[in-house]
Amino acid sequence: MKEFIIDSCKWYIYEDMNSASQLDAIKEFKSRYEPLLGFLIESKLFKCNLPKSIEDWQSFEMKLSDFTDDGLELVIYCHDRWLDSINKGVNPENISLWKRQLSKLYQDSNQNLH
Repeated sequence: MKEFIIDSCKWYIYEDMNSASQLDAIKEFKSRYEPLLGFLIESKLFKCNLPKSIEDWQSFEMKLSDFTDDGLELVIYCHDRWLDSINKGVNPENISLWKRQLSKLYQDSNQNLH
């Protein structure tokens, strides 16, 4: 599979931003991804072990290759829907879409085994 970056903090930081605006953009990115990454790490959906605490959010990128097969399926289904909901005002800590879809994914997998 060709590498693909799903999201990157760098995409939210522009050269013409002053330092305070850049820090705000990083803080907003962190507030979005910290709860999600916690869930994804606990659910063992990453191939690699991300640290519980990311020190350098500005260089953080989430790539397709970071995920297990189940994690990749979940990201493909949820990521854009989740970002759209946040852009409409939903709290980034609300990851119920991800939890619901993961439960459905595992339920469907178990049914296919029978």
